[in-house]
Amino acid sequence: MRLRYILLRLAASVALLFGIMWAIPQLAPQVPEPYEGVQTLPPVSPEPTGSTTAPPPLPPGFPSMNRPPPKIEVPDGQPQPIATKFGWTYEIPADWRNFSTGIAGWSNGGKSVVYGASADYGYGYCPEVDGASLAESGMTGRNGMDLHAAALDAARGAEVVFGDDSAAPPRIEYSEPQDIEVDGEPAVRYTVHGSGIHASAECSPTEATFDVVAIPGFATATFAVFMVQLDQSNEGSLDYSTVDSLISTLRKPDSQTGQQR
Repeated sequence: MRLRYILLRLAASVALLFGIMWAIPQLAPQVPEPYEGVQTLPPVSPEPTGSTTAPPPLPPGFPSMNRPPPKIEVPDGQPQPIATKFGWTYEIPADWRNFSTGIAGWSNGGKSVVYGASADYGYGYCPEVDGASLAESGMTGRNGMDLHAAALDAARGAEVVFGDDSAAPPRIEYSEPQDIEVDGEPAVRYTVHGSGIHASAECSPTEATFDVVAIPGFATATFAVFMVQLDQSNEGSLDYSTVDSLISTLRKPDSQTGQQR
């Protein structure tokens, strides 16, 4: 009898334990189903957020490169070509710093803008600001959108480039999209002008431009975006015609010269 009593108590304890285990999830908040409570927004170009969400897949058989091409060495005093992992090559003047295997980036308010195949001019001109330069260039890619959307999405990065979450927002003006041609390929260009930019140091700019050109990609992304950013209010700032000059050097694979029309 004692053994039976012990077994009955054990069975009751097990039943009670399972009852508690079942009850706990019922008392806890319900886990939402996938996408429950998420508002679906209209299909506009997203703002740059630095999200880690995987980009849309490339078309089957589309070539891709995980790393940028090696730096192209040229004699001192010569224009410097920069090959990109999107199939395009562009040239920078001899007095620019070639940083083709590095990146140019800005972050602000939890958002980020990053370009590879980069170069800059006047690096270190403002000692009070780490990494400051008078001009930047670079290239990135876009998938899952058309040419115009890729250009607009990239242009909106100016809000991060010119912004400062510790100060009043700057005045940002967007040009109308310009349908152009770059080395025989369709392209869309935006020019963004920023003024009233917060100067974190006396030598920081208060006015600048941010130009983007979206073009078909030949590797890594279905569209490539070329960027040129110029400070406009500092001693030694480059003339805005520099942007047109840089865009004119863009050339696609197997092309010797690029031409904007």
